[in-house]
Amino acid sequence: MALTAEQADKVMRHMGKALFSRDRAQMEKMLTDDAEWHFAIGEDAPDGRVRVGVDGFLQGIADNEALFEKLRFNDIHYAPYGDDQIIMTYVVDGHWRDGEAFSQRGVEIITAREGRVAKKDVFWKQHGKGGG
Repeated sequence: MALTAEQADKVMRHMGKALFSRDRAQMEKMLTDDAEWHFAIGEDAPDGRVRVGVDGFLQGIADNEALFEKLRFNDIHYAPYGDDQIIMTYVVDGHWRDGEAFSQRGVEIITAREGRVAKKDVFWKQHGKGGG
């Protein structure tokens, strides 16, 4: 059965609350035991930076705090997709710790299992030289 908008909203609200609070107990309720966070950038090619489980998500938050002086998410929209996924789009305004500010569009594919996050896969538009 397809994921409903109400189910997607519940997953997203719980995920946001747990991630922004950095609360282990909330994360344990919100994440599956094998939950994966695939970051837009990182050393685990081709998947970016991959962190697994509650400890991995907490490490991912710490990793981001080390990389970025600021990250703000704006113009956030999400919708259920198929049986178990949620597509989220946004604009992220940030500032690298080395001083460079940026603004980029992002897309995330959140996979839900039994109302909990099983995977958070992040994609950001890149700036600079490249194809297209």
